[in-house]
Amino acid sequence: MNRMFIFYLLALAAIALAQEQQVKTLAVQFDSVNTLVRDNEIDKAQALKKLQDILPELQTAYNKLKPDEAKKEKWIFPIEGYTSKNIGGTRGEGYIPSGYDYFDGNKHGGHPAHDIFIHDKNQDCKDDRTGRFVNVRSVSSGIVVALEKQWDKASSLRGGKYIYIYSPNDNALFYYAHNNEVLVNVGQIINEGDTIATVGRTGLNAFKKRSPTHLHFMKLELDDKFYPKPADTYRDLL
Repeated sequence: MNRMFIFYLLALAAIALAQEQQVKTLAVQFDSVNTLVRDNEIDKAQALKKLQDILPELQTAYNKLKPDEAKKEKWIFPIEGYTSKNIGGTRGEGYIPSGYDYFDGNKHGGHPAHDIFIHDKNQDCKDDRTGRFVNVRSVSSGIVVALEKQWDKASSLRGGKYIYIYSPNDNALFYYAHNNEVLVNVGQIINEGDTIATVGRTGLNAFKKRSPTHLHFMKLELDDKFYPKPADTYRDLL
């Protein structure tokens, strides 16, 4: 093989590695800000400014790594083996955006999400039909920018073990909460359909017996100021 060509390939590999490291660094920064927001330890203006610094850079870095990534017109349903028939309620009335603000963290109001329930009468987080844990899949491609892998019943954290995935193509954050096990890491690049977790019962209210086992799925669209605002995903899930 031509020596110059080998040097060229090595240079490309070095560039890709540097870009991947930049994505991971920015994702770790987002996770740190998100944790402060979650725990109500940072004011809204300061947190928004940090997101405005991080997200444009993350978008640029991702697009350099994935220049041919096209916006998908069709999502992957977030729970493997289930369909929109398993969304709670009828016609999506479980989505209640009123009172919600991302920057209120763990003290937010509303329910700007859809709960998708699995068959789990004995509440062991396994599908009653298969006896197996149920996979949570990413609806779109993107970057894991925040998560929590640890939770116990003494915690007041409402989302339990959660994941945020930033999708530059959708200009949105996707939130998957109440997981049993989180299978990804901050900074990891995700393709649509990748398994990211298993459905669980973690979270302040989700672990209680009155709550059927479900995935809490939310989309936060980013406006021109990178302010995360809830969007109803019901039609997309259908």
